Amino acid sequence: MKIEKIYQKIKRYTDSSIQTRMIKNFGLIMAVTIAVLEIMIISVIYNYYYGGVEQILKDRVTLTAEFLNKSSNYSSSYDKAKTLLGMSMSSFENKFLVQFIDSDKKLIIDSNGFSDNIEVNTPDVEAAFQKKIFLYRGVSSSTGEKILAASRPLIRYNTTDGVIRFVVSLEKVDTEIKSFVIASIVLCMIIVGFFLFTSSLISTSIVEPIKKLNSTAKEFAKGNFNASAEKIYNDEIGQLVDTINFMANEIKNTEKLKVEFVSSISHELRTPLTSIKGWSETLQMSEGYMKDSDVATGLNIISAEAERLSIMVEELLDFSRFQSNSMKVIKKPVNIKDVIFQVYRQFSNKRANISLKCDLKGEDTIINADENRLKQIYINLVTNSIKFTKEGGEIELIAIGYEDKIVTVVKDNGIGIKAENLPHITEKFYKGTSTMPGNGLGLSIVDELVKLQDGVMTIESEYEVGTKITIVFPAFKEEVLENDEILEDINGEL
Repeated sequence: MKIEKIYQKIKRYTDSSIQTRMIKNFGLIMAVTIAVLEIMIISVIYNYYYGGVEQILKDRVTLTAEFLNKSSNYSSSYDKAKTLLGMSMSSFENKFLVQFIDSDKKLIIDSNGFSDNIEVNTPDVEAAFQKKIFLYRGVSSSTGEKILAASRPLIRYNTTDGVIRFVVSLEKVDTEIKSFVIASIVLCMIIVGFFLFTSSLISTSIVEPIKKLNSTAKEFAKGNFNASAEKIYNDEIGQLVDTINFMANEIKNTEKLKVEFVSSISHELRTPLTSIKGWSETLQMSEGYMKDSDVATGLNIISAEAERLSIMVEELLDFSRFQSNSMKVIKKPVNIKDVIFQVYRQFSNKRANISLKCDLKGEDTIINADENRLKQIYINLVTNSIKFTKEGGEIELIAIGYEDKIVTVVKDNGIGIKAENLPHITEKFYKGTSTMPGNGLGLSIVDELVKLQDGVMTIESEYEVGTKITIVFPAFKEEVLENDEILEDINGEL
């Protein structure tokens, strides 16, 4: 099971890498090609060596048999053996074993001088008695060597009186072939290794620019359009690099225009909204104001909508500040429990149909943060919870202080967030559906503010069950001066 998992991991890795696939595919083609060539070469060498030995053996036994049959036509097989062996046998030494066999297939004598009267009943001998030639390949019964043998008939008075047999050992031939095969395999492995090395260099020259381009594209995906793809070669990939860099510059310019437009429009909307809200509140406090009249209803709506638009405009301004990296936080030691309690008091009487609870536990941990931005964070989270919690629901504000950190939680039992929307909930302008209220900036701004103040935010939610947002801030640690020389100087002055 573990081996299968390891194999699957390796397969996924090799399938996901262009360089690995290139080396694997070209290496496979090269290996198969060289293997086929190796088989063909070995076959040619095998046939060359064995074919040469076979031809020499057939020629030698045929010429010798013809010579004996012509020169000693009326002599017996034994006499022919004596005649041949009495001549110079230097040409046979260490090359062939010559055997003379009588008509009963018994060994008369051989070139080594042995005469064991043993029966030799091999296929080549049988073929010789039938005046045919057959090459026998087998194992010697006396030495255990691989041998090749050929036999021809010895004629006396036009009848076969015996057989002359030439035997050659194949051990040296096999050794030669084996040495060649090993040498050729080593050579092939060197060729394959060299090919894999060169193909690796070639694939690297193709893949490395793609990797760098991919890395730059990831930076673009994160919104960092200041990154630039490096152009290495003036080829198709180089042209792609130019195109992507041009696209990034265009997107950066478009983003800049968008941020400037949002900032400009937000600032322009602030003044009329302030006037609308101010005059609606002034009219509500005038002497002729009647609470139950249609005019009062209209003024209430105008005031509420102006307030809602003001919040949206502030969010757009914050968004433009984040985009232009001009958002500032003035950090100082803050007791975050006090901030959370203030937010709780602010909202405790706004919605009587929703229960708002505050639970402050643990130590009074001090953090280094901007108090106003902290309020903005928790006001935004509580506002969201109120917006998406039905009547009779419950919202909890929790803070648990520790020595090194403080954990804060905003928890509700509202409509929750669908699982497919949860990973995108902090993205700018993201809304689960177009019918949801708001502009999709609230949680993204909260996330940015938390990060600016060294915090970490996590969101847990289940649809139709509720949402839990946890923010953890590290405790504030005062820097302690630990310079012995300065302390000694101070002590000396005192």
